[in-house]
Amino acid sequence: MTTSSASSDGPTAPRPPDAPDVSALLGEWVNTDQGSSKGALRLNVTWREKGLFVRAFGTGGLQPRDWGEVPAVVYTAPGTPSAAWSFSAIYNFGRLRTVLCAYHKTGILVATTSSILSDGSEGADHWTRSFFHRAVGRT
Repeated sequence: MTTSSASSDGPTAPRPPDAPDVSALLGEWVNTDQGSSKGALRLNVTWREKGLFVRAFGTGGLQPRDWGEVPAVVYTAPGTPSAAWSFSAIYNFGRLRTVLCAYHKTGILVATTSSILSDGSEGADHWTRSFFHRAVGRT
């Protein structure tokens, strides 16, 4: 597996020649279950000068609605280092930490979120799996 880390904000730029093709991951993604009470409802995946960035929008509760934009780590499948098929990103919300992992398969994005409270509160940790489709009229 090959990984590449994002580390810089900036305007959208072409990817470096040695970076995997991330085009399958890019765009605005919408959760197929808009009634979900946990996890992300929408993802905006962009390529910037030095890597992949993910802006997530989620449910209320302990997590803010706009989770913000964070750098993501890109992964390639074994034997295909030229094409990215998944990513992971970490969101820190003070005492809550959420790890978002997603992979692209046949036109959909399958994402999991794992959240844990740093203060050890019982029953607050959770895991979700969601399916995303591309937003209509966007790429």
